[in-house]
Amino acid sequence: MEQSTTPRTNTPRRVIWITSDHMRYDHIGANGNPAMVTPALDFLSGSGINFHNCFTQNPVCMPSRCSFMTGLYPQQTGVTQNGQALAADFSPTVAHAFSAAGYRTAQIGKLHFQPHEDMDFDVTARHTYGFDVFWPSEERGNYSDAYYHWLEGRYPEYAAAFRVPRSSDPRRHDAEKAPRAVDAPWQASHAGWVVDTACRYLSTRRGNREFLHLGFYNPHPPLTPVREALDAYNGRTVPAPSRRESEWDDKPEPLASMLRQRTDWSADDFHAYRTGLAAMVTEMDFAIGALIEWLRTEGLLDDTLIVFSSDHGDFAGDHGITHKGPAFYDEVMRVPLVLRWPAGFGRTRRDCRGLFEMVDLLPTLLGLCGAPPDERMVGRNIADDLVSGRDPVGRDDVFAYHDQGMAMLRTAGFKYLRYEPHGTEVLYDLNEEPGGESINRAGHDRYVPVLAEMRERLLSRALRASASRVPKLHPY
Repeated sequence: MEQSTTPRTNTPRRVIWITSDHMRYDHIGANGNPAMVTPALDFLSGSGINFHNCFTQNPVCMPSRCSFMTGLYPQQTGVTQNGQALAADFSPTVAHAFSAAGYRTAQIGKLHFQPHEDMDFDVTARHTYGFDVFWPSEERGNYSDAYYHWLEGRYPEYAAAFRVPRSSDPRRHDAEKAPRAVDAPWQASHAGWVVDTACRYLSTRRGNREFLHLGFYNPHPPLTPVREALDAYNGRTVPAPSRRESEWDDKPEPLASMLRQRTDWSADDFHAYRTGLAAMVTEMDFAIGALIEWLRTEGLLDDTLIVFSSDHGDFAGDHGITHKGPAFYDEVMRVPLVLRWPAGFGRTRRDCRGLFEMVDLLPTLLGLCGAPPDERMVGRNIADDLVSGRDPVGRDDVFAYHDQGMAMLRTAGFKYLRYEPHGTEVLYDLNEEPGGESINRAGHDRYVPVLAEMRERLLSRALRASASRVPKLHPY
C-alpha cells in the first residue's frame, strides 16, 4: 500500500461518509448533466474536491461495499457477488479503522455487508462490524426495521404509502420498471429518516470526534420517489439512452446475453426508468440539503469532512440494458466521488481527473484524519496531495473483479474485459469511442498488440489483488 507519512496537525472533528446505491457519475448536475435537479450535491461539488474518473471494484452492491469499506479488493474480502456475507469478525473495516483513530463510529441506513432478504424474520443478531452505534435499514419500506418503526411513529399516516415488495416478491418487477410517485413529504422517506437520525445523533455528541456512515438506499429501484421529487422533472428533458442497434452482435457470451435482456423494452419504458432514477436522486438530494443546512445552523459545517460516493451506477438504458451487472460499462463502474472540508481544503472547487479506485478512499480518509491506514489495506493514501492542494497522480489503470473470474482492466485509452468461465474477452478503444464502448476490437488485427498488453496487465492486477491479507499465526 502506498501511503503518505506527513504528520497531520489539522484533522476534521466530524467525518460524514454518505453512500448512495445505483448512482451514476452523471447523476450530479454539476458533473455536466443539466437535466438533473441536485442543488445540494452541486453545492458540495462546487466547494469541494471532485474525482471525475473514480471506479468501483465490483459492479454490484455487496462486494463493492465490502471492498471500499475495508480498503481491500473483493477477492481479499471473500465477497465477490451479492448474497455472500462479510465474516462477522472480519478486520479491518471502516468502523475498526476510525475507532482506532479516536472516533466514535455510527452506522445509519444501508451498510449491506450481509444479505438482507427477510431480515425482520431472521432471529439471529445482525453483525455490527465494529460500529459503536448501529441503526441499519437496508431497504426502503420492505422490513420492520429501524426506518419503518420510525416511520410508523413519526409519520403513521404515510406508513402504507412507503411499503414496497420484498426483493424476492414477483411483484417487485413492476416496481423496478416505472416510477410510482408517493404522495408524502420527502421528510418521511427513507432518505429523510437517515438525515433526521443523523442530526438527532450529532446533537447529543457535541465536542466529540465522530465518524458517521449514512447509507442511502436511493436511487436503487423500486422507483418510488415522493411526488415532489418526480414533479421536479416535469418539463425537463431527460436525455435518451445511448445505444447501438444489435450491440450484442460482436460480443461474446456472457456479455451478449446481458445486452439482450431488455429487447422487449420500448423507448417510453427506458425514458420512464431514467426519469424515475433521476427523481430518486433528487429525493436524496433534498435530504442531503437538510443535513448541510443543519450543520451550517449549528456552526459545524466548516469542520466537517463530508464525503459523497456510490457503490456503483446503473446502465439506465445505455447499451439497451438497465440496473447493474458484470457488463462493466462505465455507466456502472464510474462512480461519483466528492470530498468537502473547508477547514482542510478551503472552499475552492478542485477537479481530479486521473484514474482512481474506490479502494483508495478509506486509506485516504484515514490519512486526512491523522491516522495511518491499517497495514493490511491495499488502497492508496493520497491525503497529503489533497491537503497541500497538489493534483494527485492518478493510477495507470483501474481493476475490477466479479465472481467466477469475470474481470475488467481500464486505462485512459482502453478497456479490457475477461470472462474466464467462457474463455472470452472484449476490448474497447476509448480513444476511438470516447464514452461509447460499443465496438469490440478484440478480433481486429490492428489491436493484437494492445490486446496482448491489456491481457498481461489484467493478469498482473488480478494476481496482486488476490494476495491474502490474513495475518500469519506462526512464522513458518
